Amino acid sequence: MKKLWEKKEYVAFGIVIALFAFVSVTSFSSIRLLQGNARVVNYVGIVRGATQKLVKEEIMGWYLSQVNPSFRENSKWYPDDKLIERLDSIVEELLTGVGPNGLVVLHDETYLSDMRQVRMHWGVLKELIAGVRLGKNPRKLFESSQEYFELVNRTVFSAENYSESQVNRIYRILVIVNGAFIGLIALGLAFFLSGLAAKRRADALGEIAYVDPLTKLNNRASCELRIERLKKPAQSTPVAAVMFDMNDLKLTNDFLGHQGGDRVIAAFAGILQKSASEYGFVGRYGGDEFLALFESPGAAVPEAFLDRVGRQVDGFNERQVNALEMIHYSAGYSLADAHELDIEDIIHEADNRMYENKRRAKKVR
Repeated sequence: MKKLWEKKEYVAFGIVIALFAFVSVTSFSSIRLLQGNARVVNYVGIVRGATQKLVKEEIMGWYLSQVNPSFRENSKWYPDDKLIERLDSIVEELLTGVGPNGLVVLHDETYLSDMRQVRMHWGVLKELIAGVRLGKNPRKLFESSQEYFELVNRTVFSAENYSESQVNRIYRILVIVNGAFIGLIALGLAFFLSGLAAKRRADALGEIAYVDPLTKLNNRASCELRIERLKKPAQSTPVAAVMFDMNDLKLTNDFLGHQGGDRVIAAFAGILQKSASEYGFVGRYGGDEFLALFESPGAAVPEAFLDRVGRQVDGFNERQVNALEMIHYSAGYSLADAHELDIEDIIHEADNRMYENKRRAKKVR
């Protein structure tokens, strides 16, 4: 269970799928249910109106037959046996759900009880209609039809009440589901914000892990990662390694303290970062050592880079009043194919040339 919860995105996705399936099934079944309920209400109303029409026709037919005995044989609308057959079919289908009109059974005891009374009373009406057609007085038919009207009217209301209760039930379900959706959205937002905060923490930790706090350059760990990546190039690729070592920094630390020395280191780092911006990687390789790595450079790139650094350093030194705050450094570079010569050997060669230049500078002074 713990492992499942740790995969929050899968849990959330599963909940979304489940809710979507539930809403889809509920929506389609609710639409069919409400359509069926509305159809039942409509057909109970048809029974009410059609029965009243039939009774009026029977009473009018009786009176006209009294005046004109041949009326029944010549009438086009009396007797209406097809209407009786249709009402038989509808009443039966309203109770059983079996018939040509596509009606459903409302599983509500009040409605079913009313419909059973409707069917029974409809049988009484048919007997009375048969008597009127034989010449009996239609008074009982009229009185019974009034009672029947009230009974069917009550059945319409019971069907409507049941349909309304179903609508309310579906409404409550949809409210709950919508609440679940809102909760899921809130949960997803919480997960997103939590992930964003975690990413920011990871980025901050990454910056601490791979960025030198004093110079803001890539630190030694970052340099090692870059070197490791260059150990196995995918194809033949020239690589330039440039090593820097600062000179006379001990003198600055002795007279200005380590804070003074740090200011000079940070200033030199800023010049290196600015000068290497269009060429490639530069990092603080040690206390006062710096490493630049350029992938696929042209043969003139290392010299151009060193020339840019030299001009930047000269401009910086000209602005300094105290000679101890000036930047002095030695540099050396190596350019070789990383496929033919190991990257560590390339760096080692650049380091040797840098120390060679450092020794020359000491002799000159």
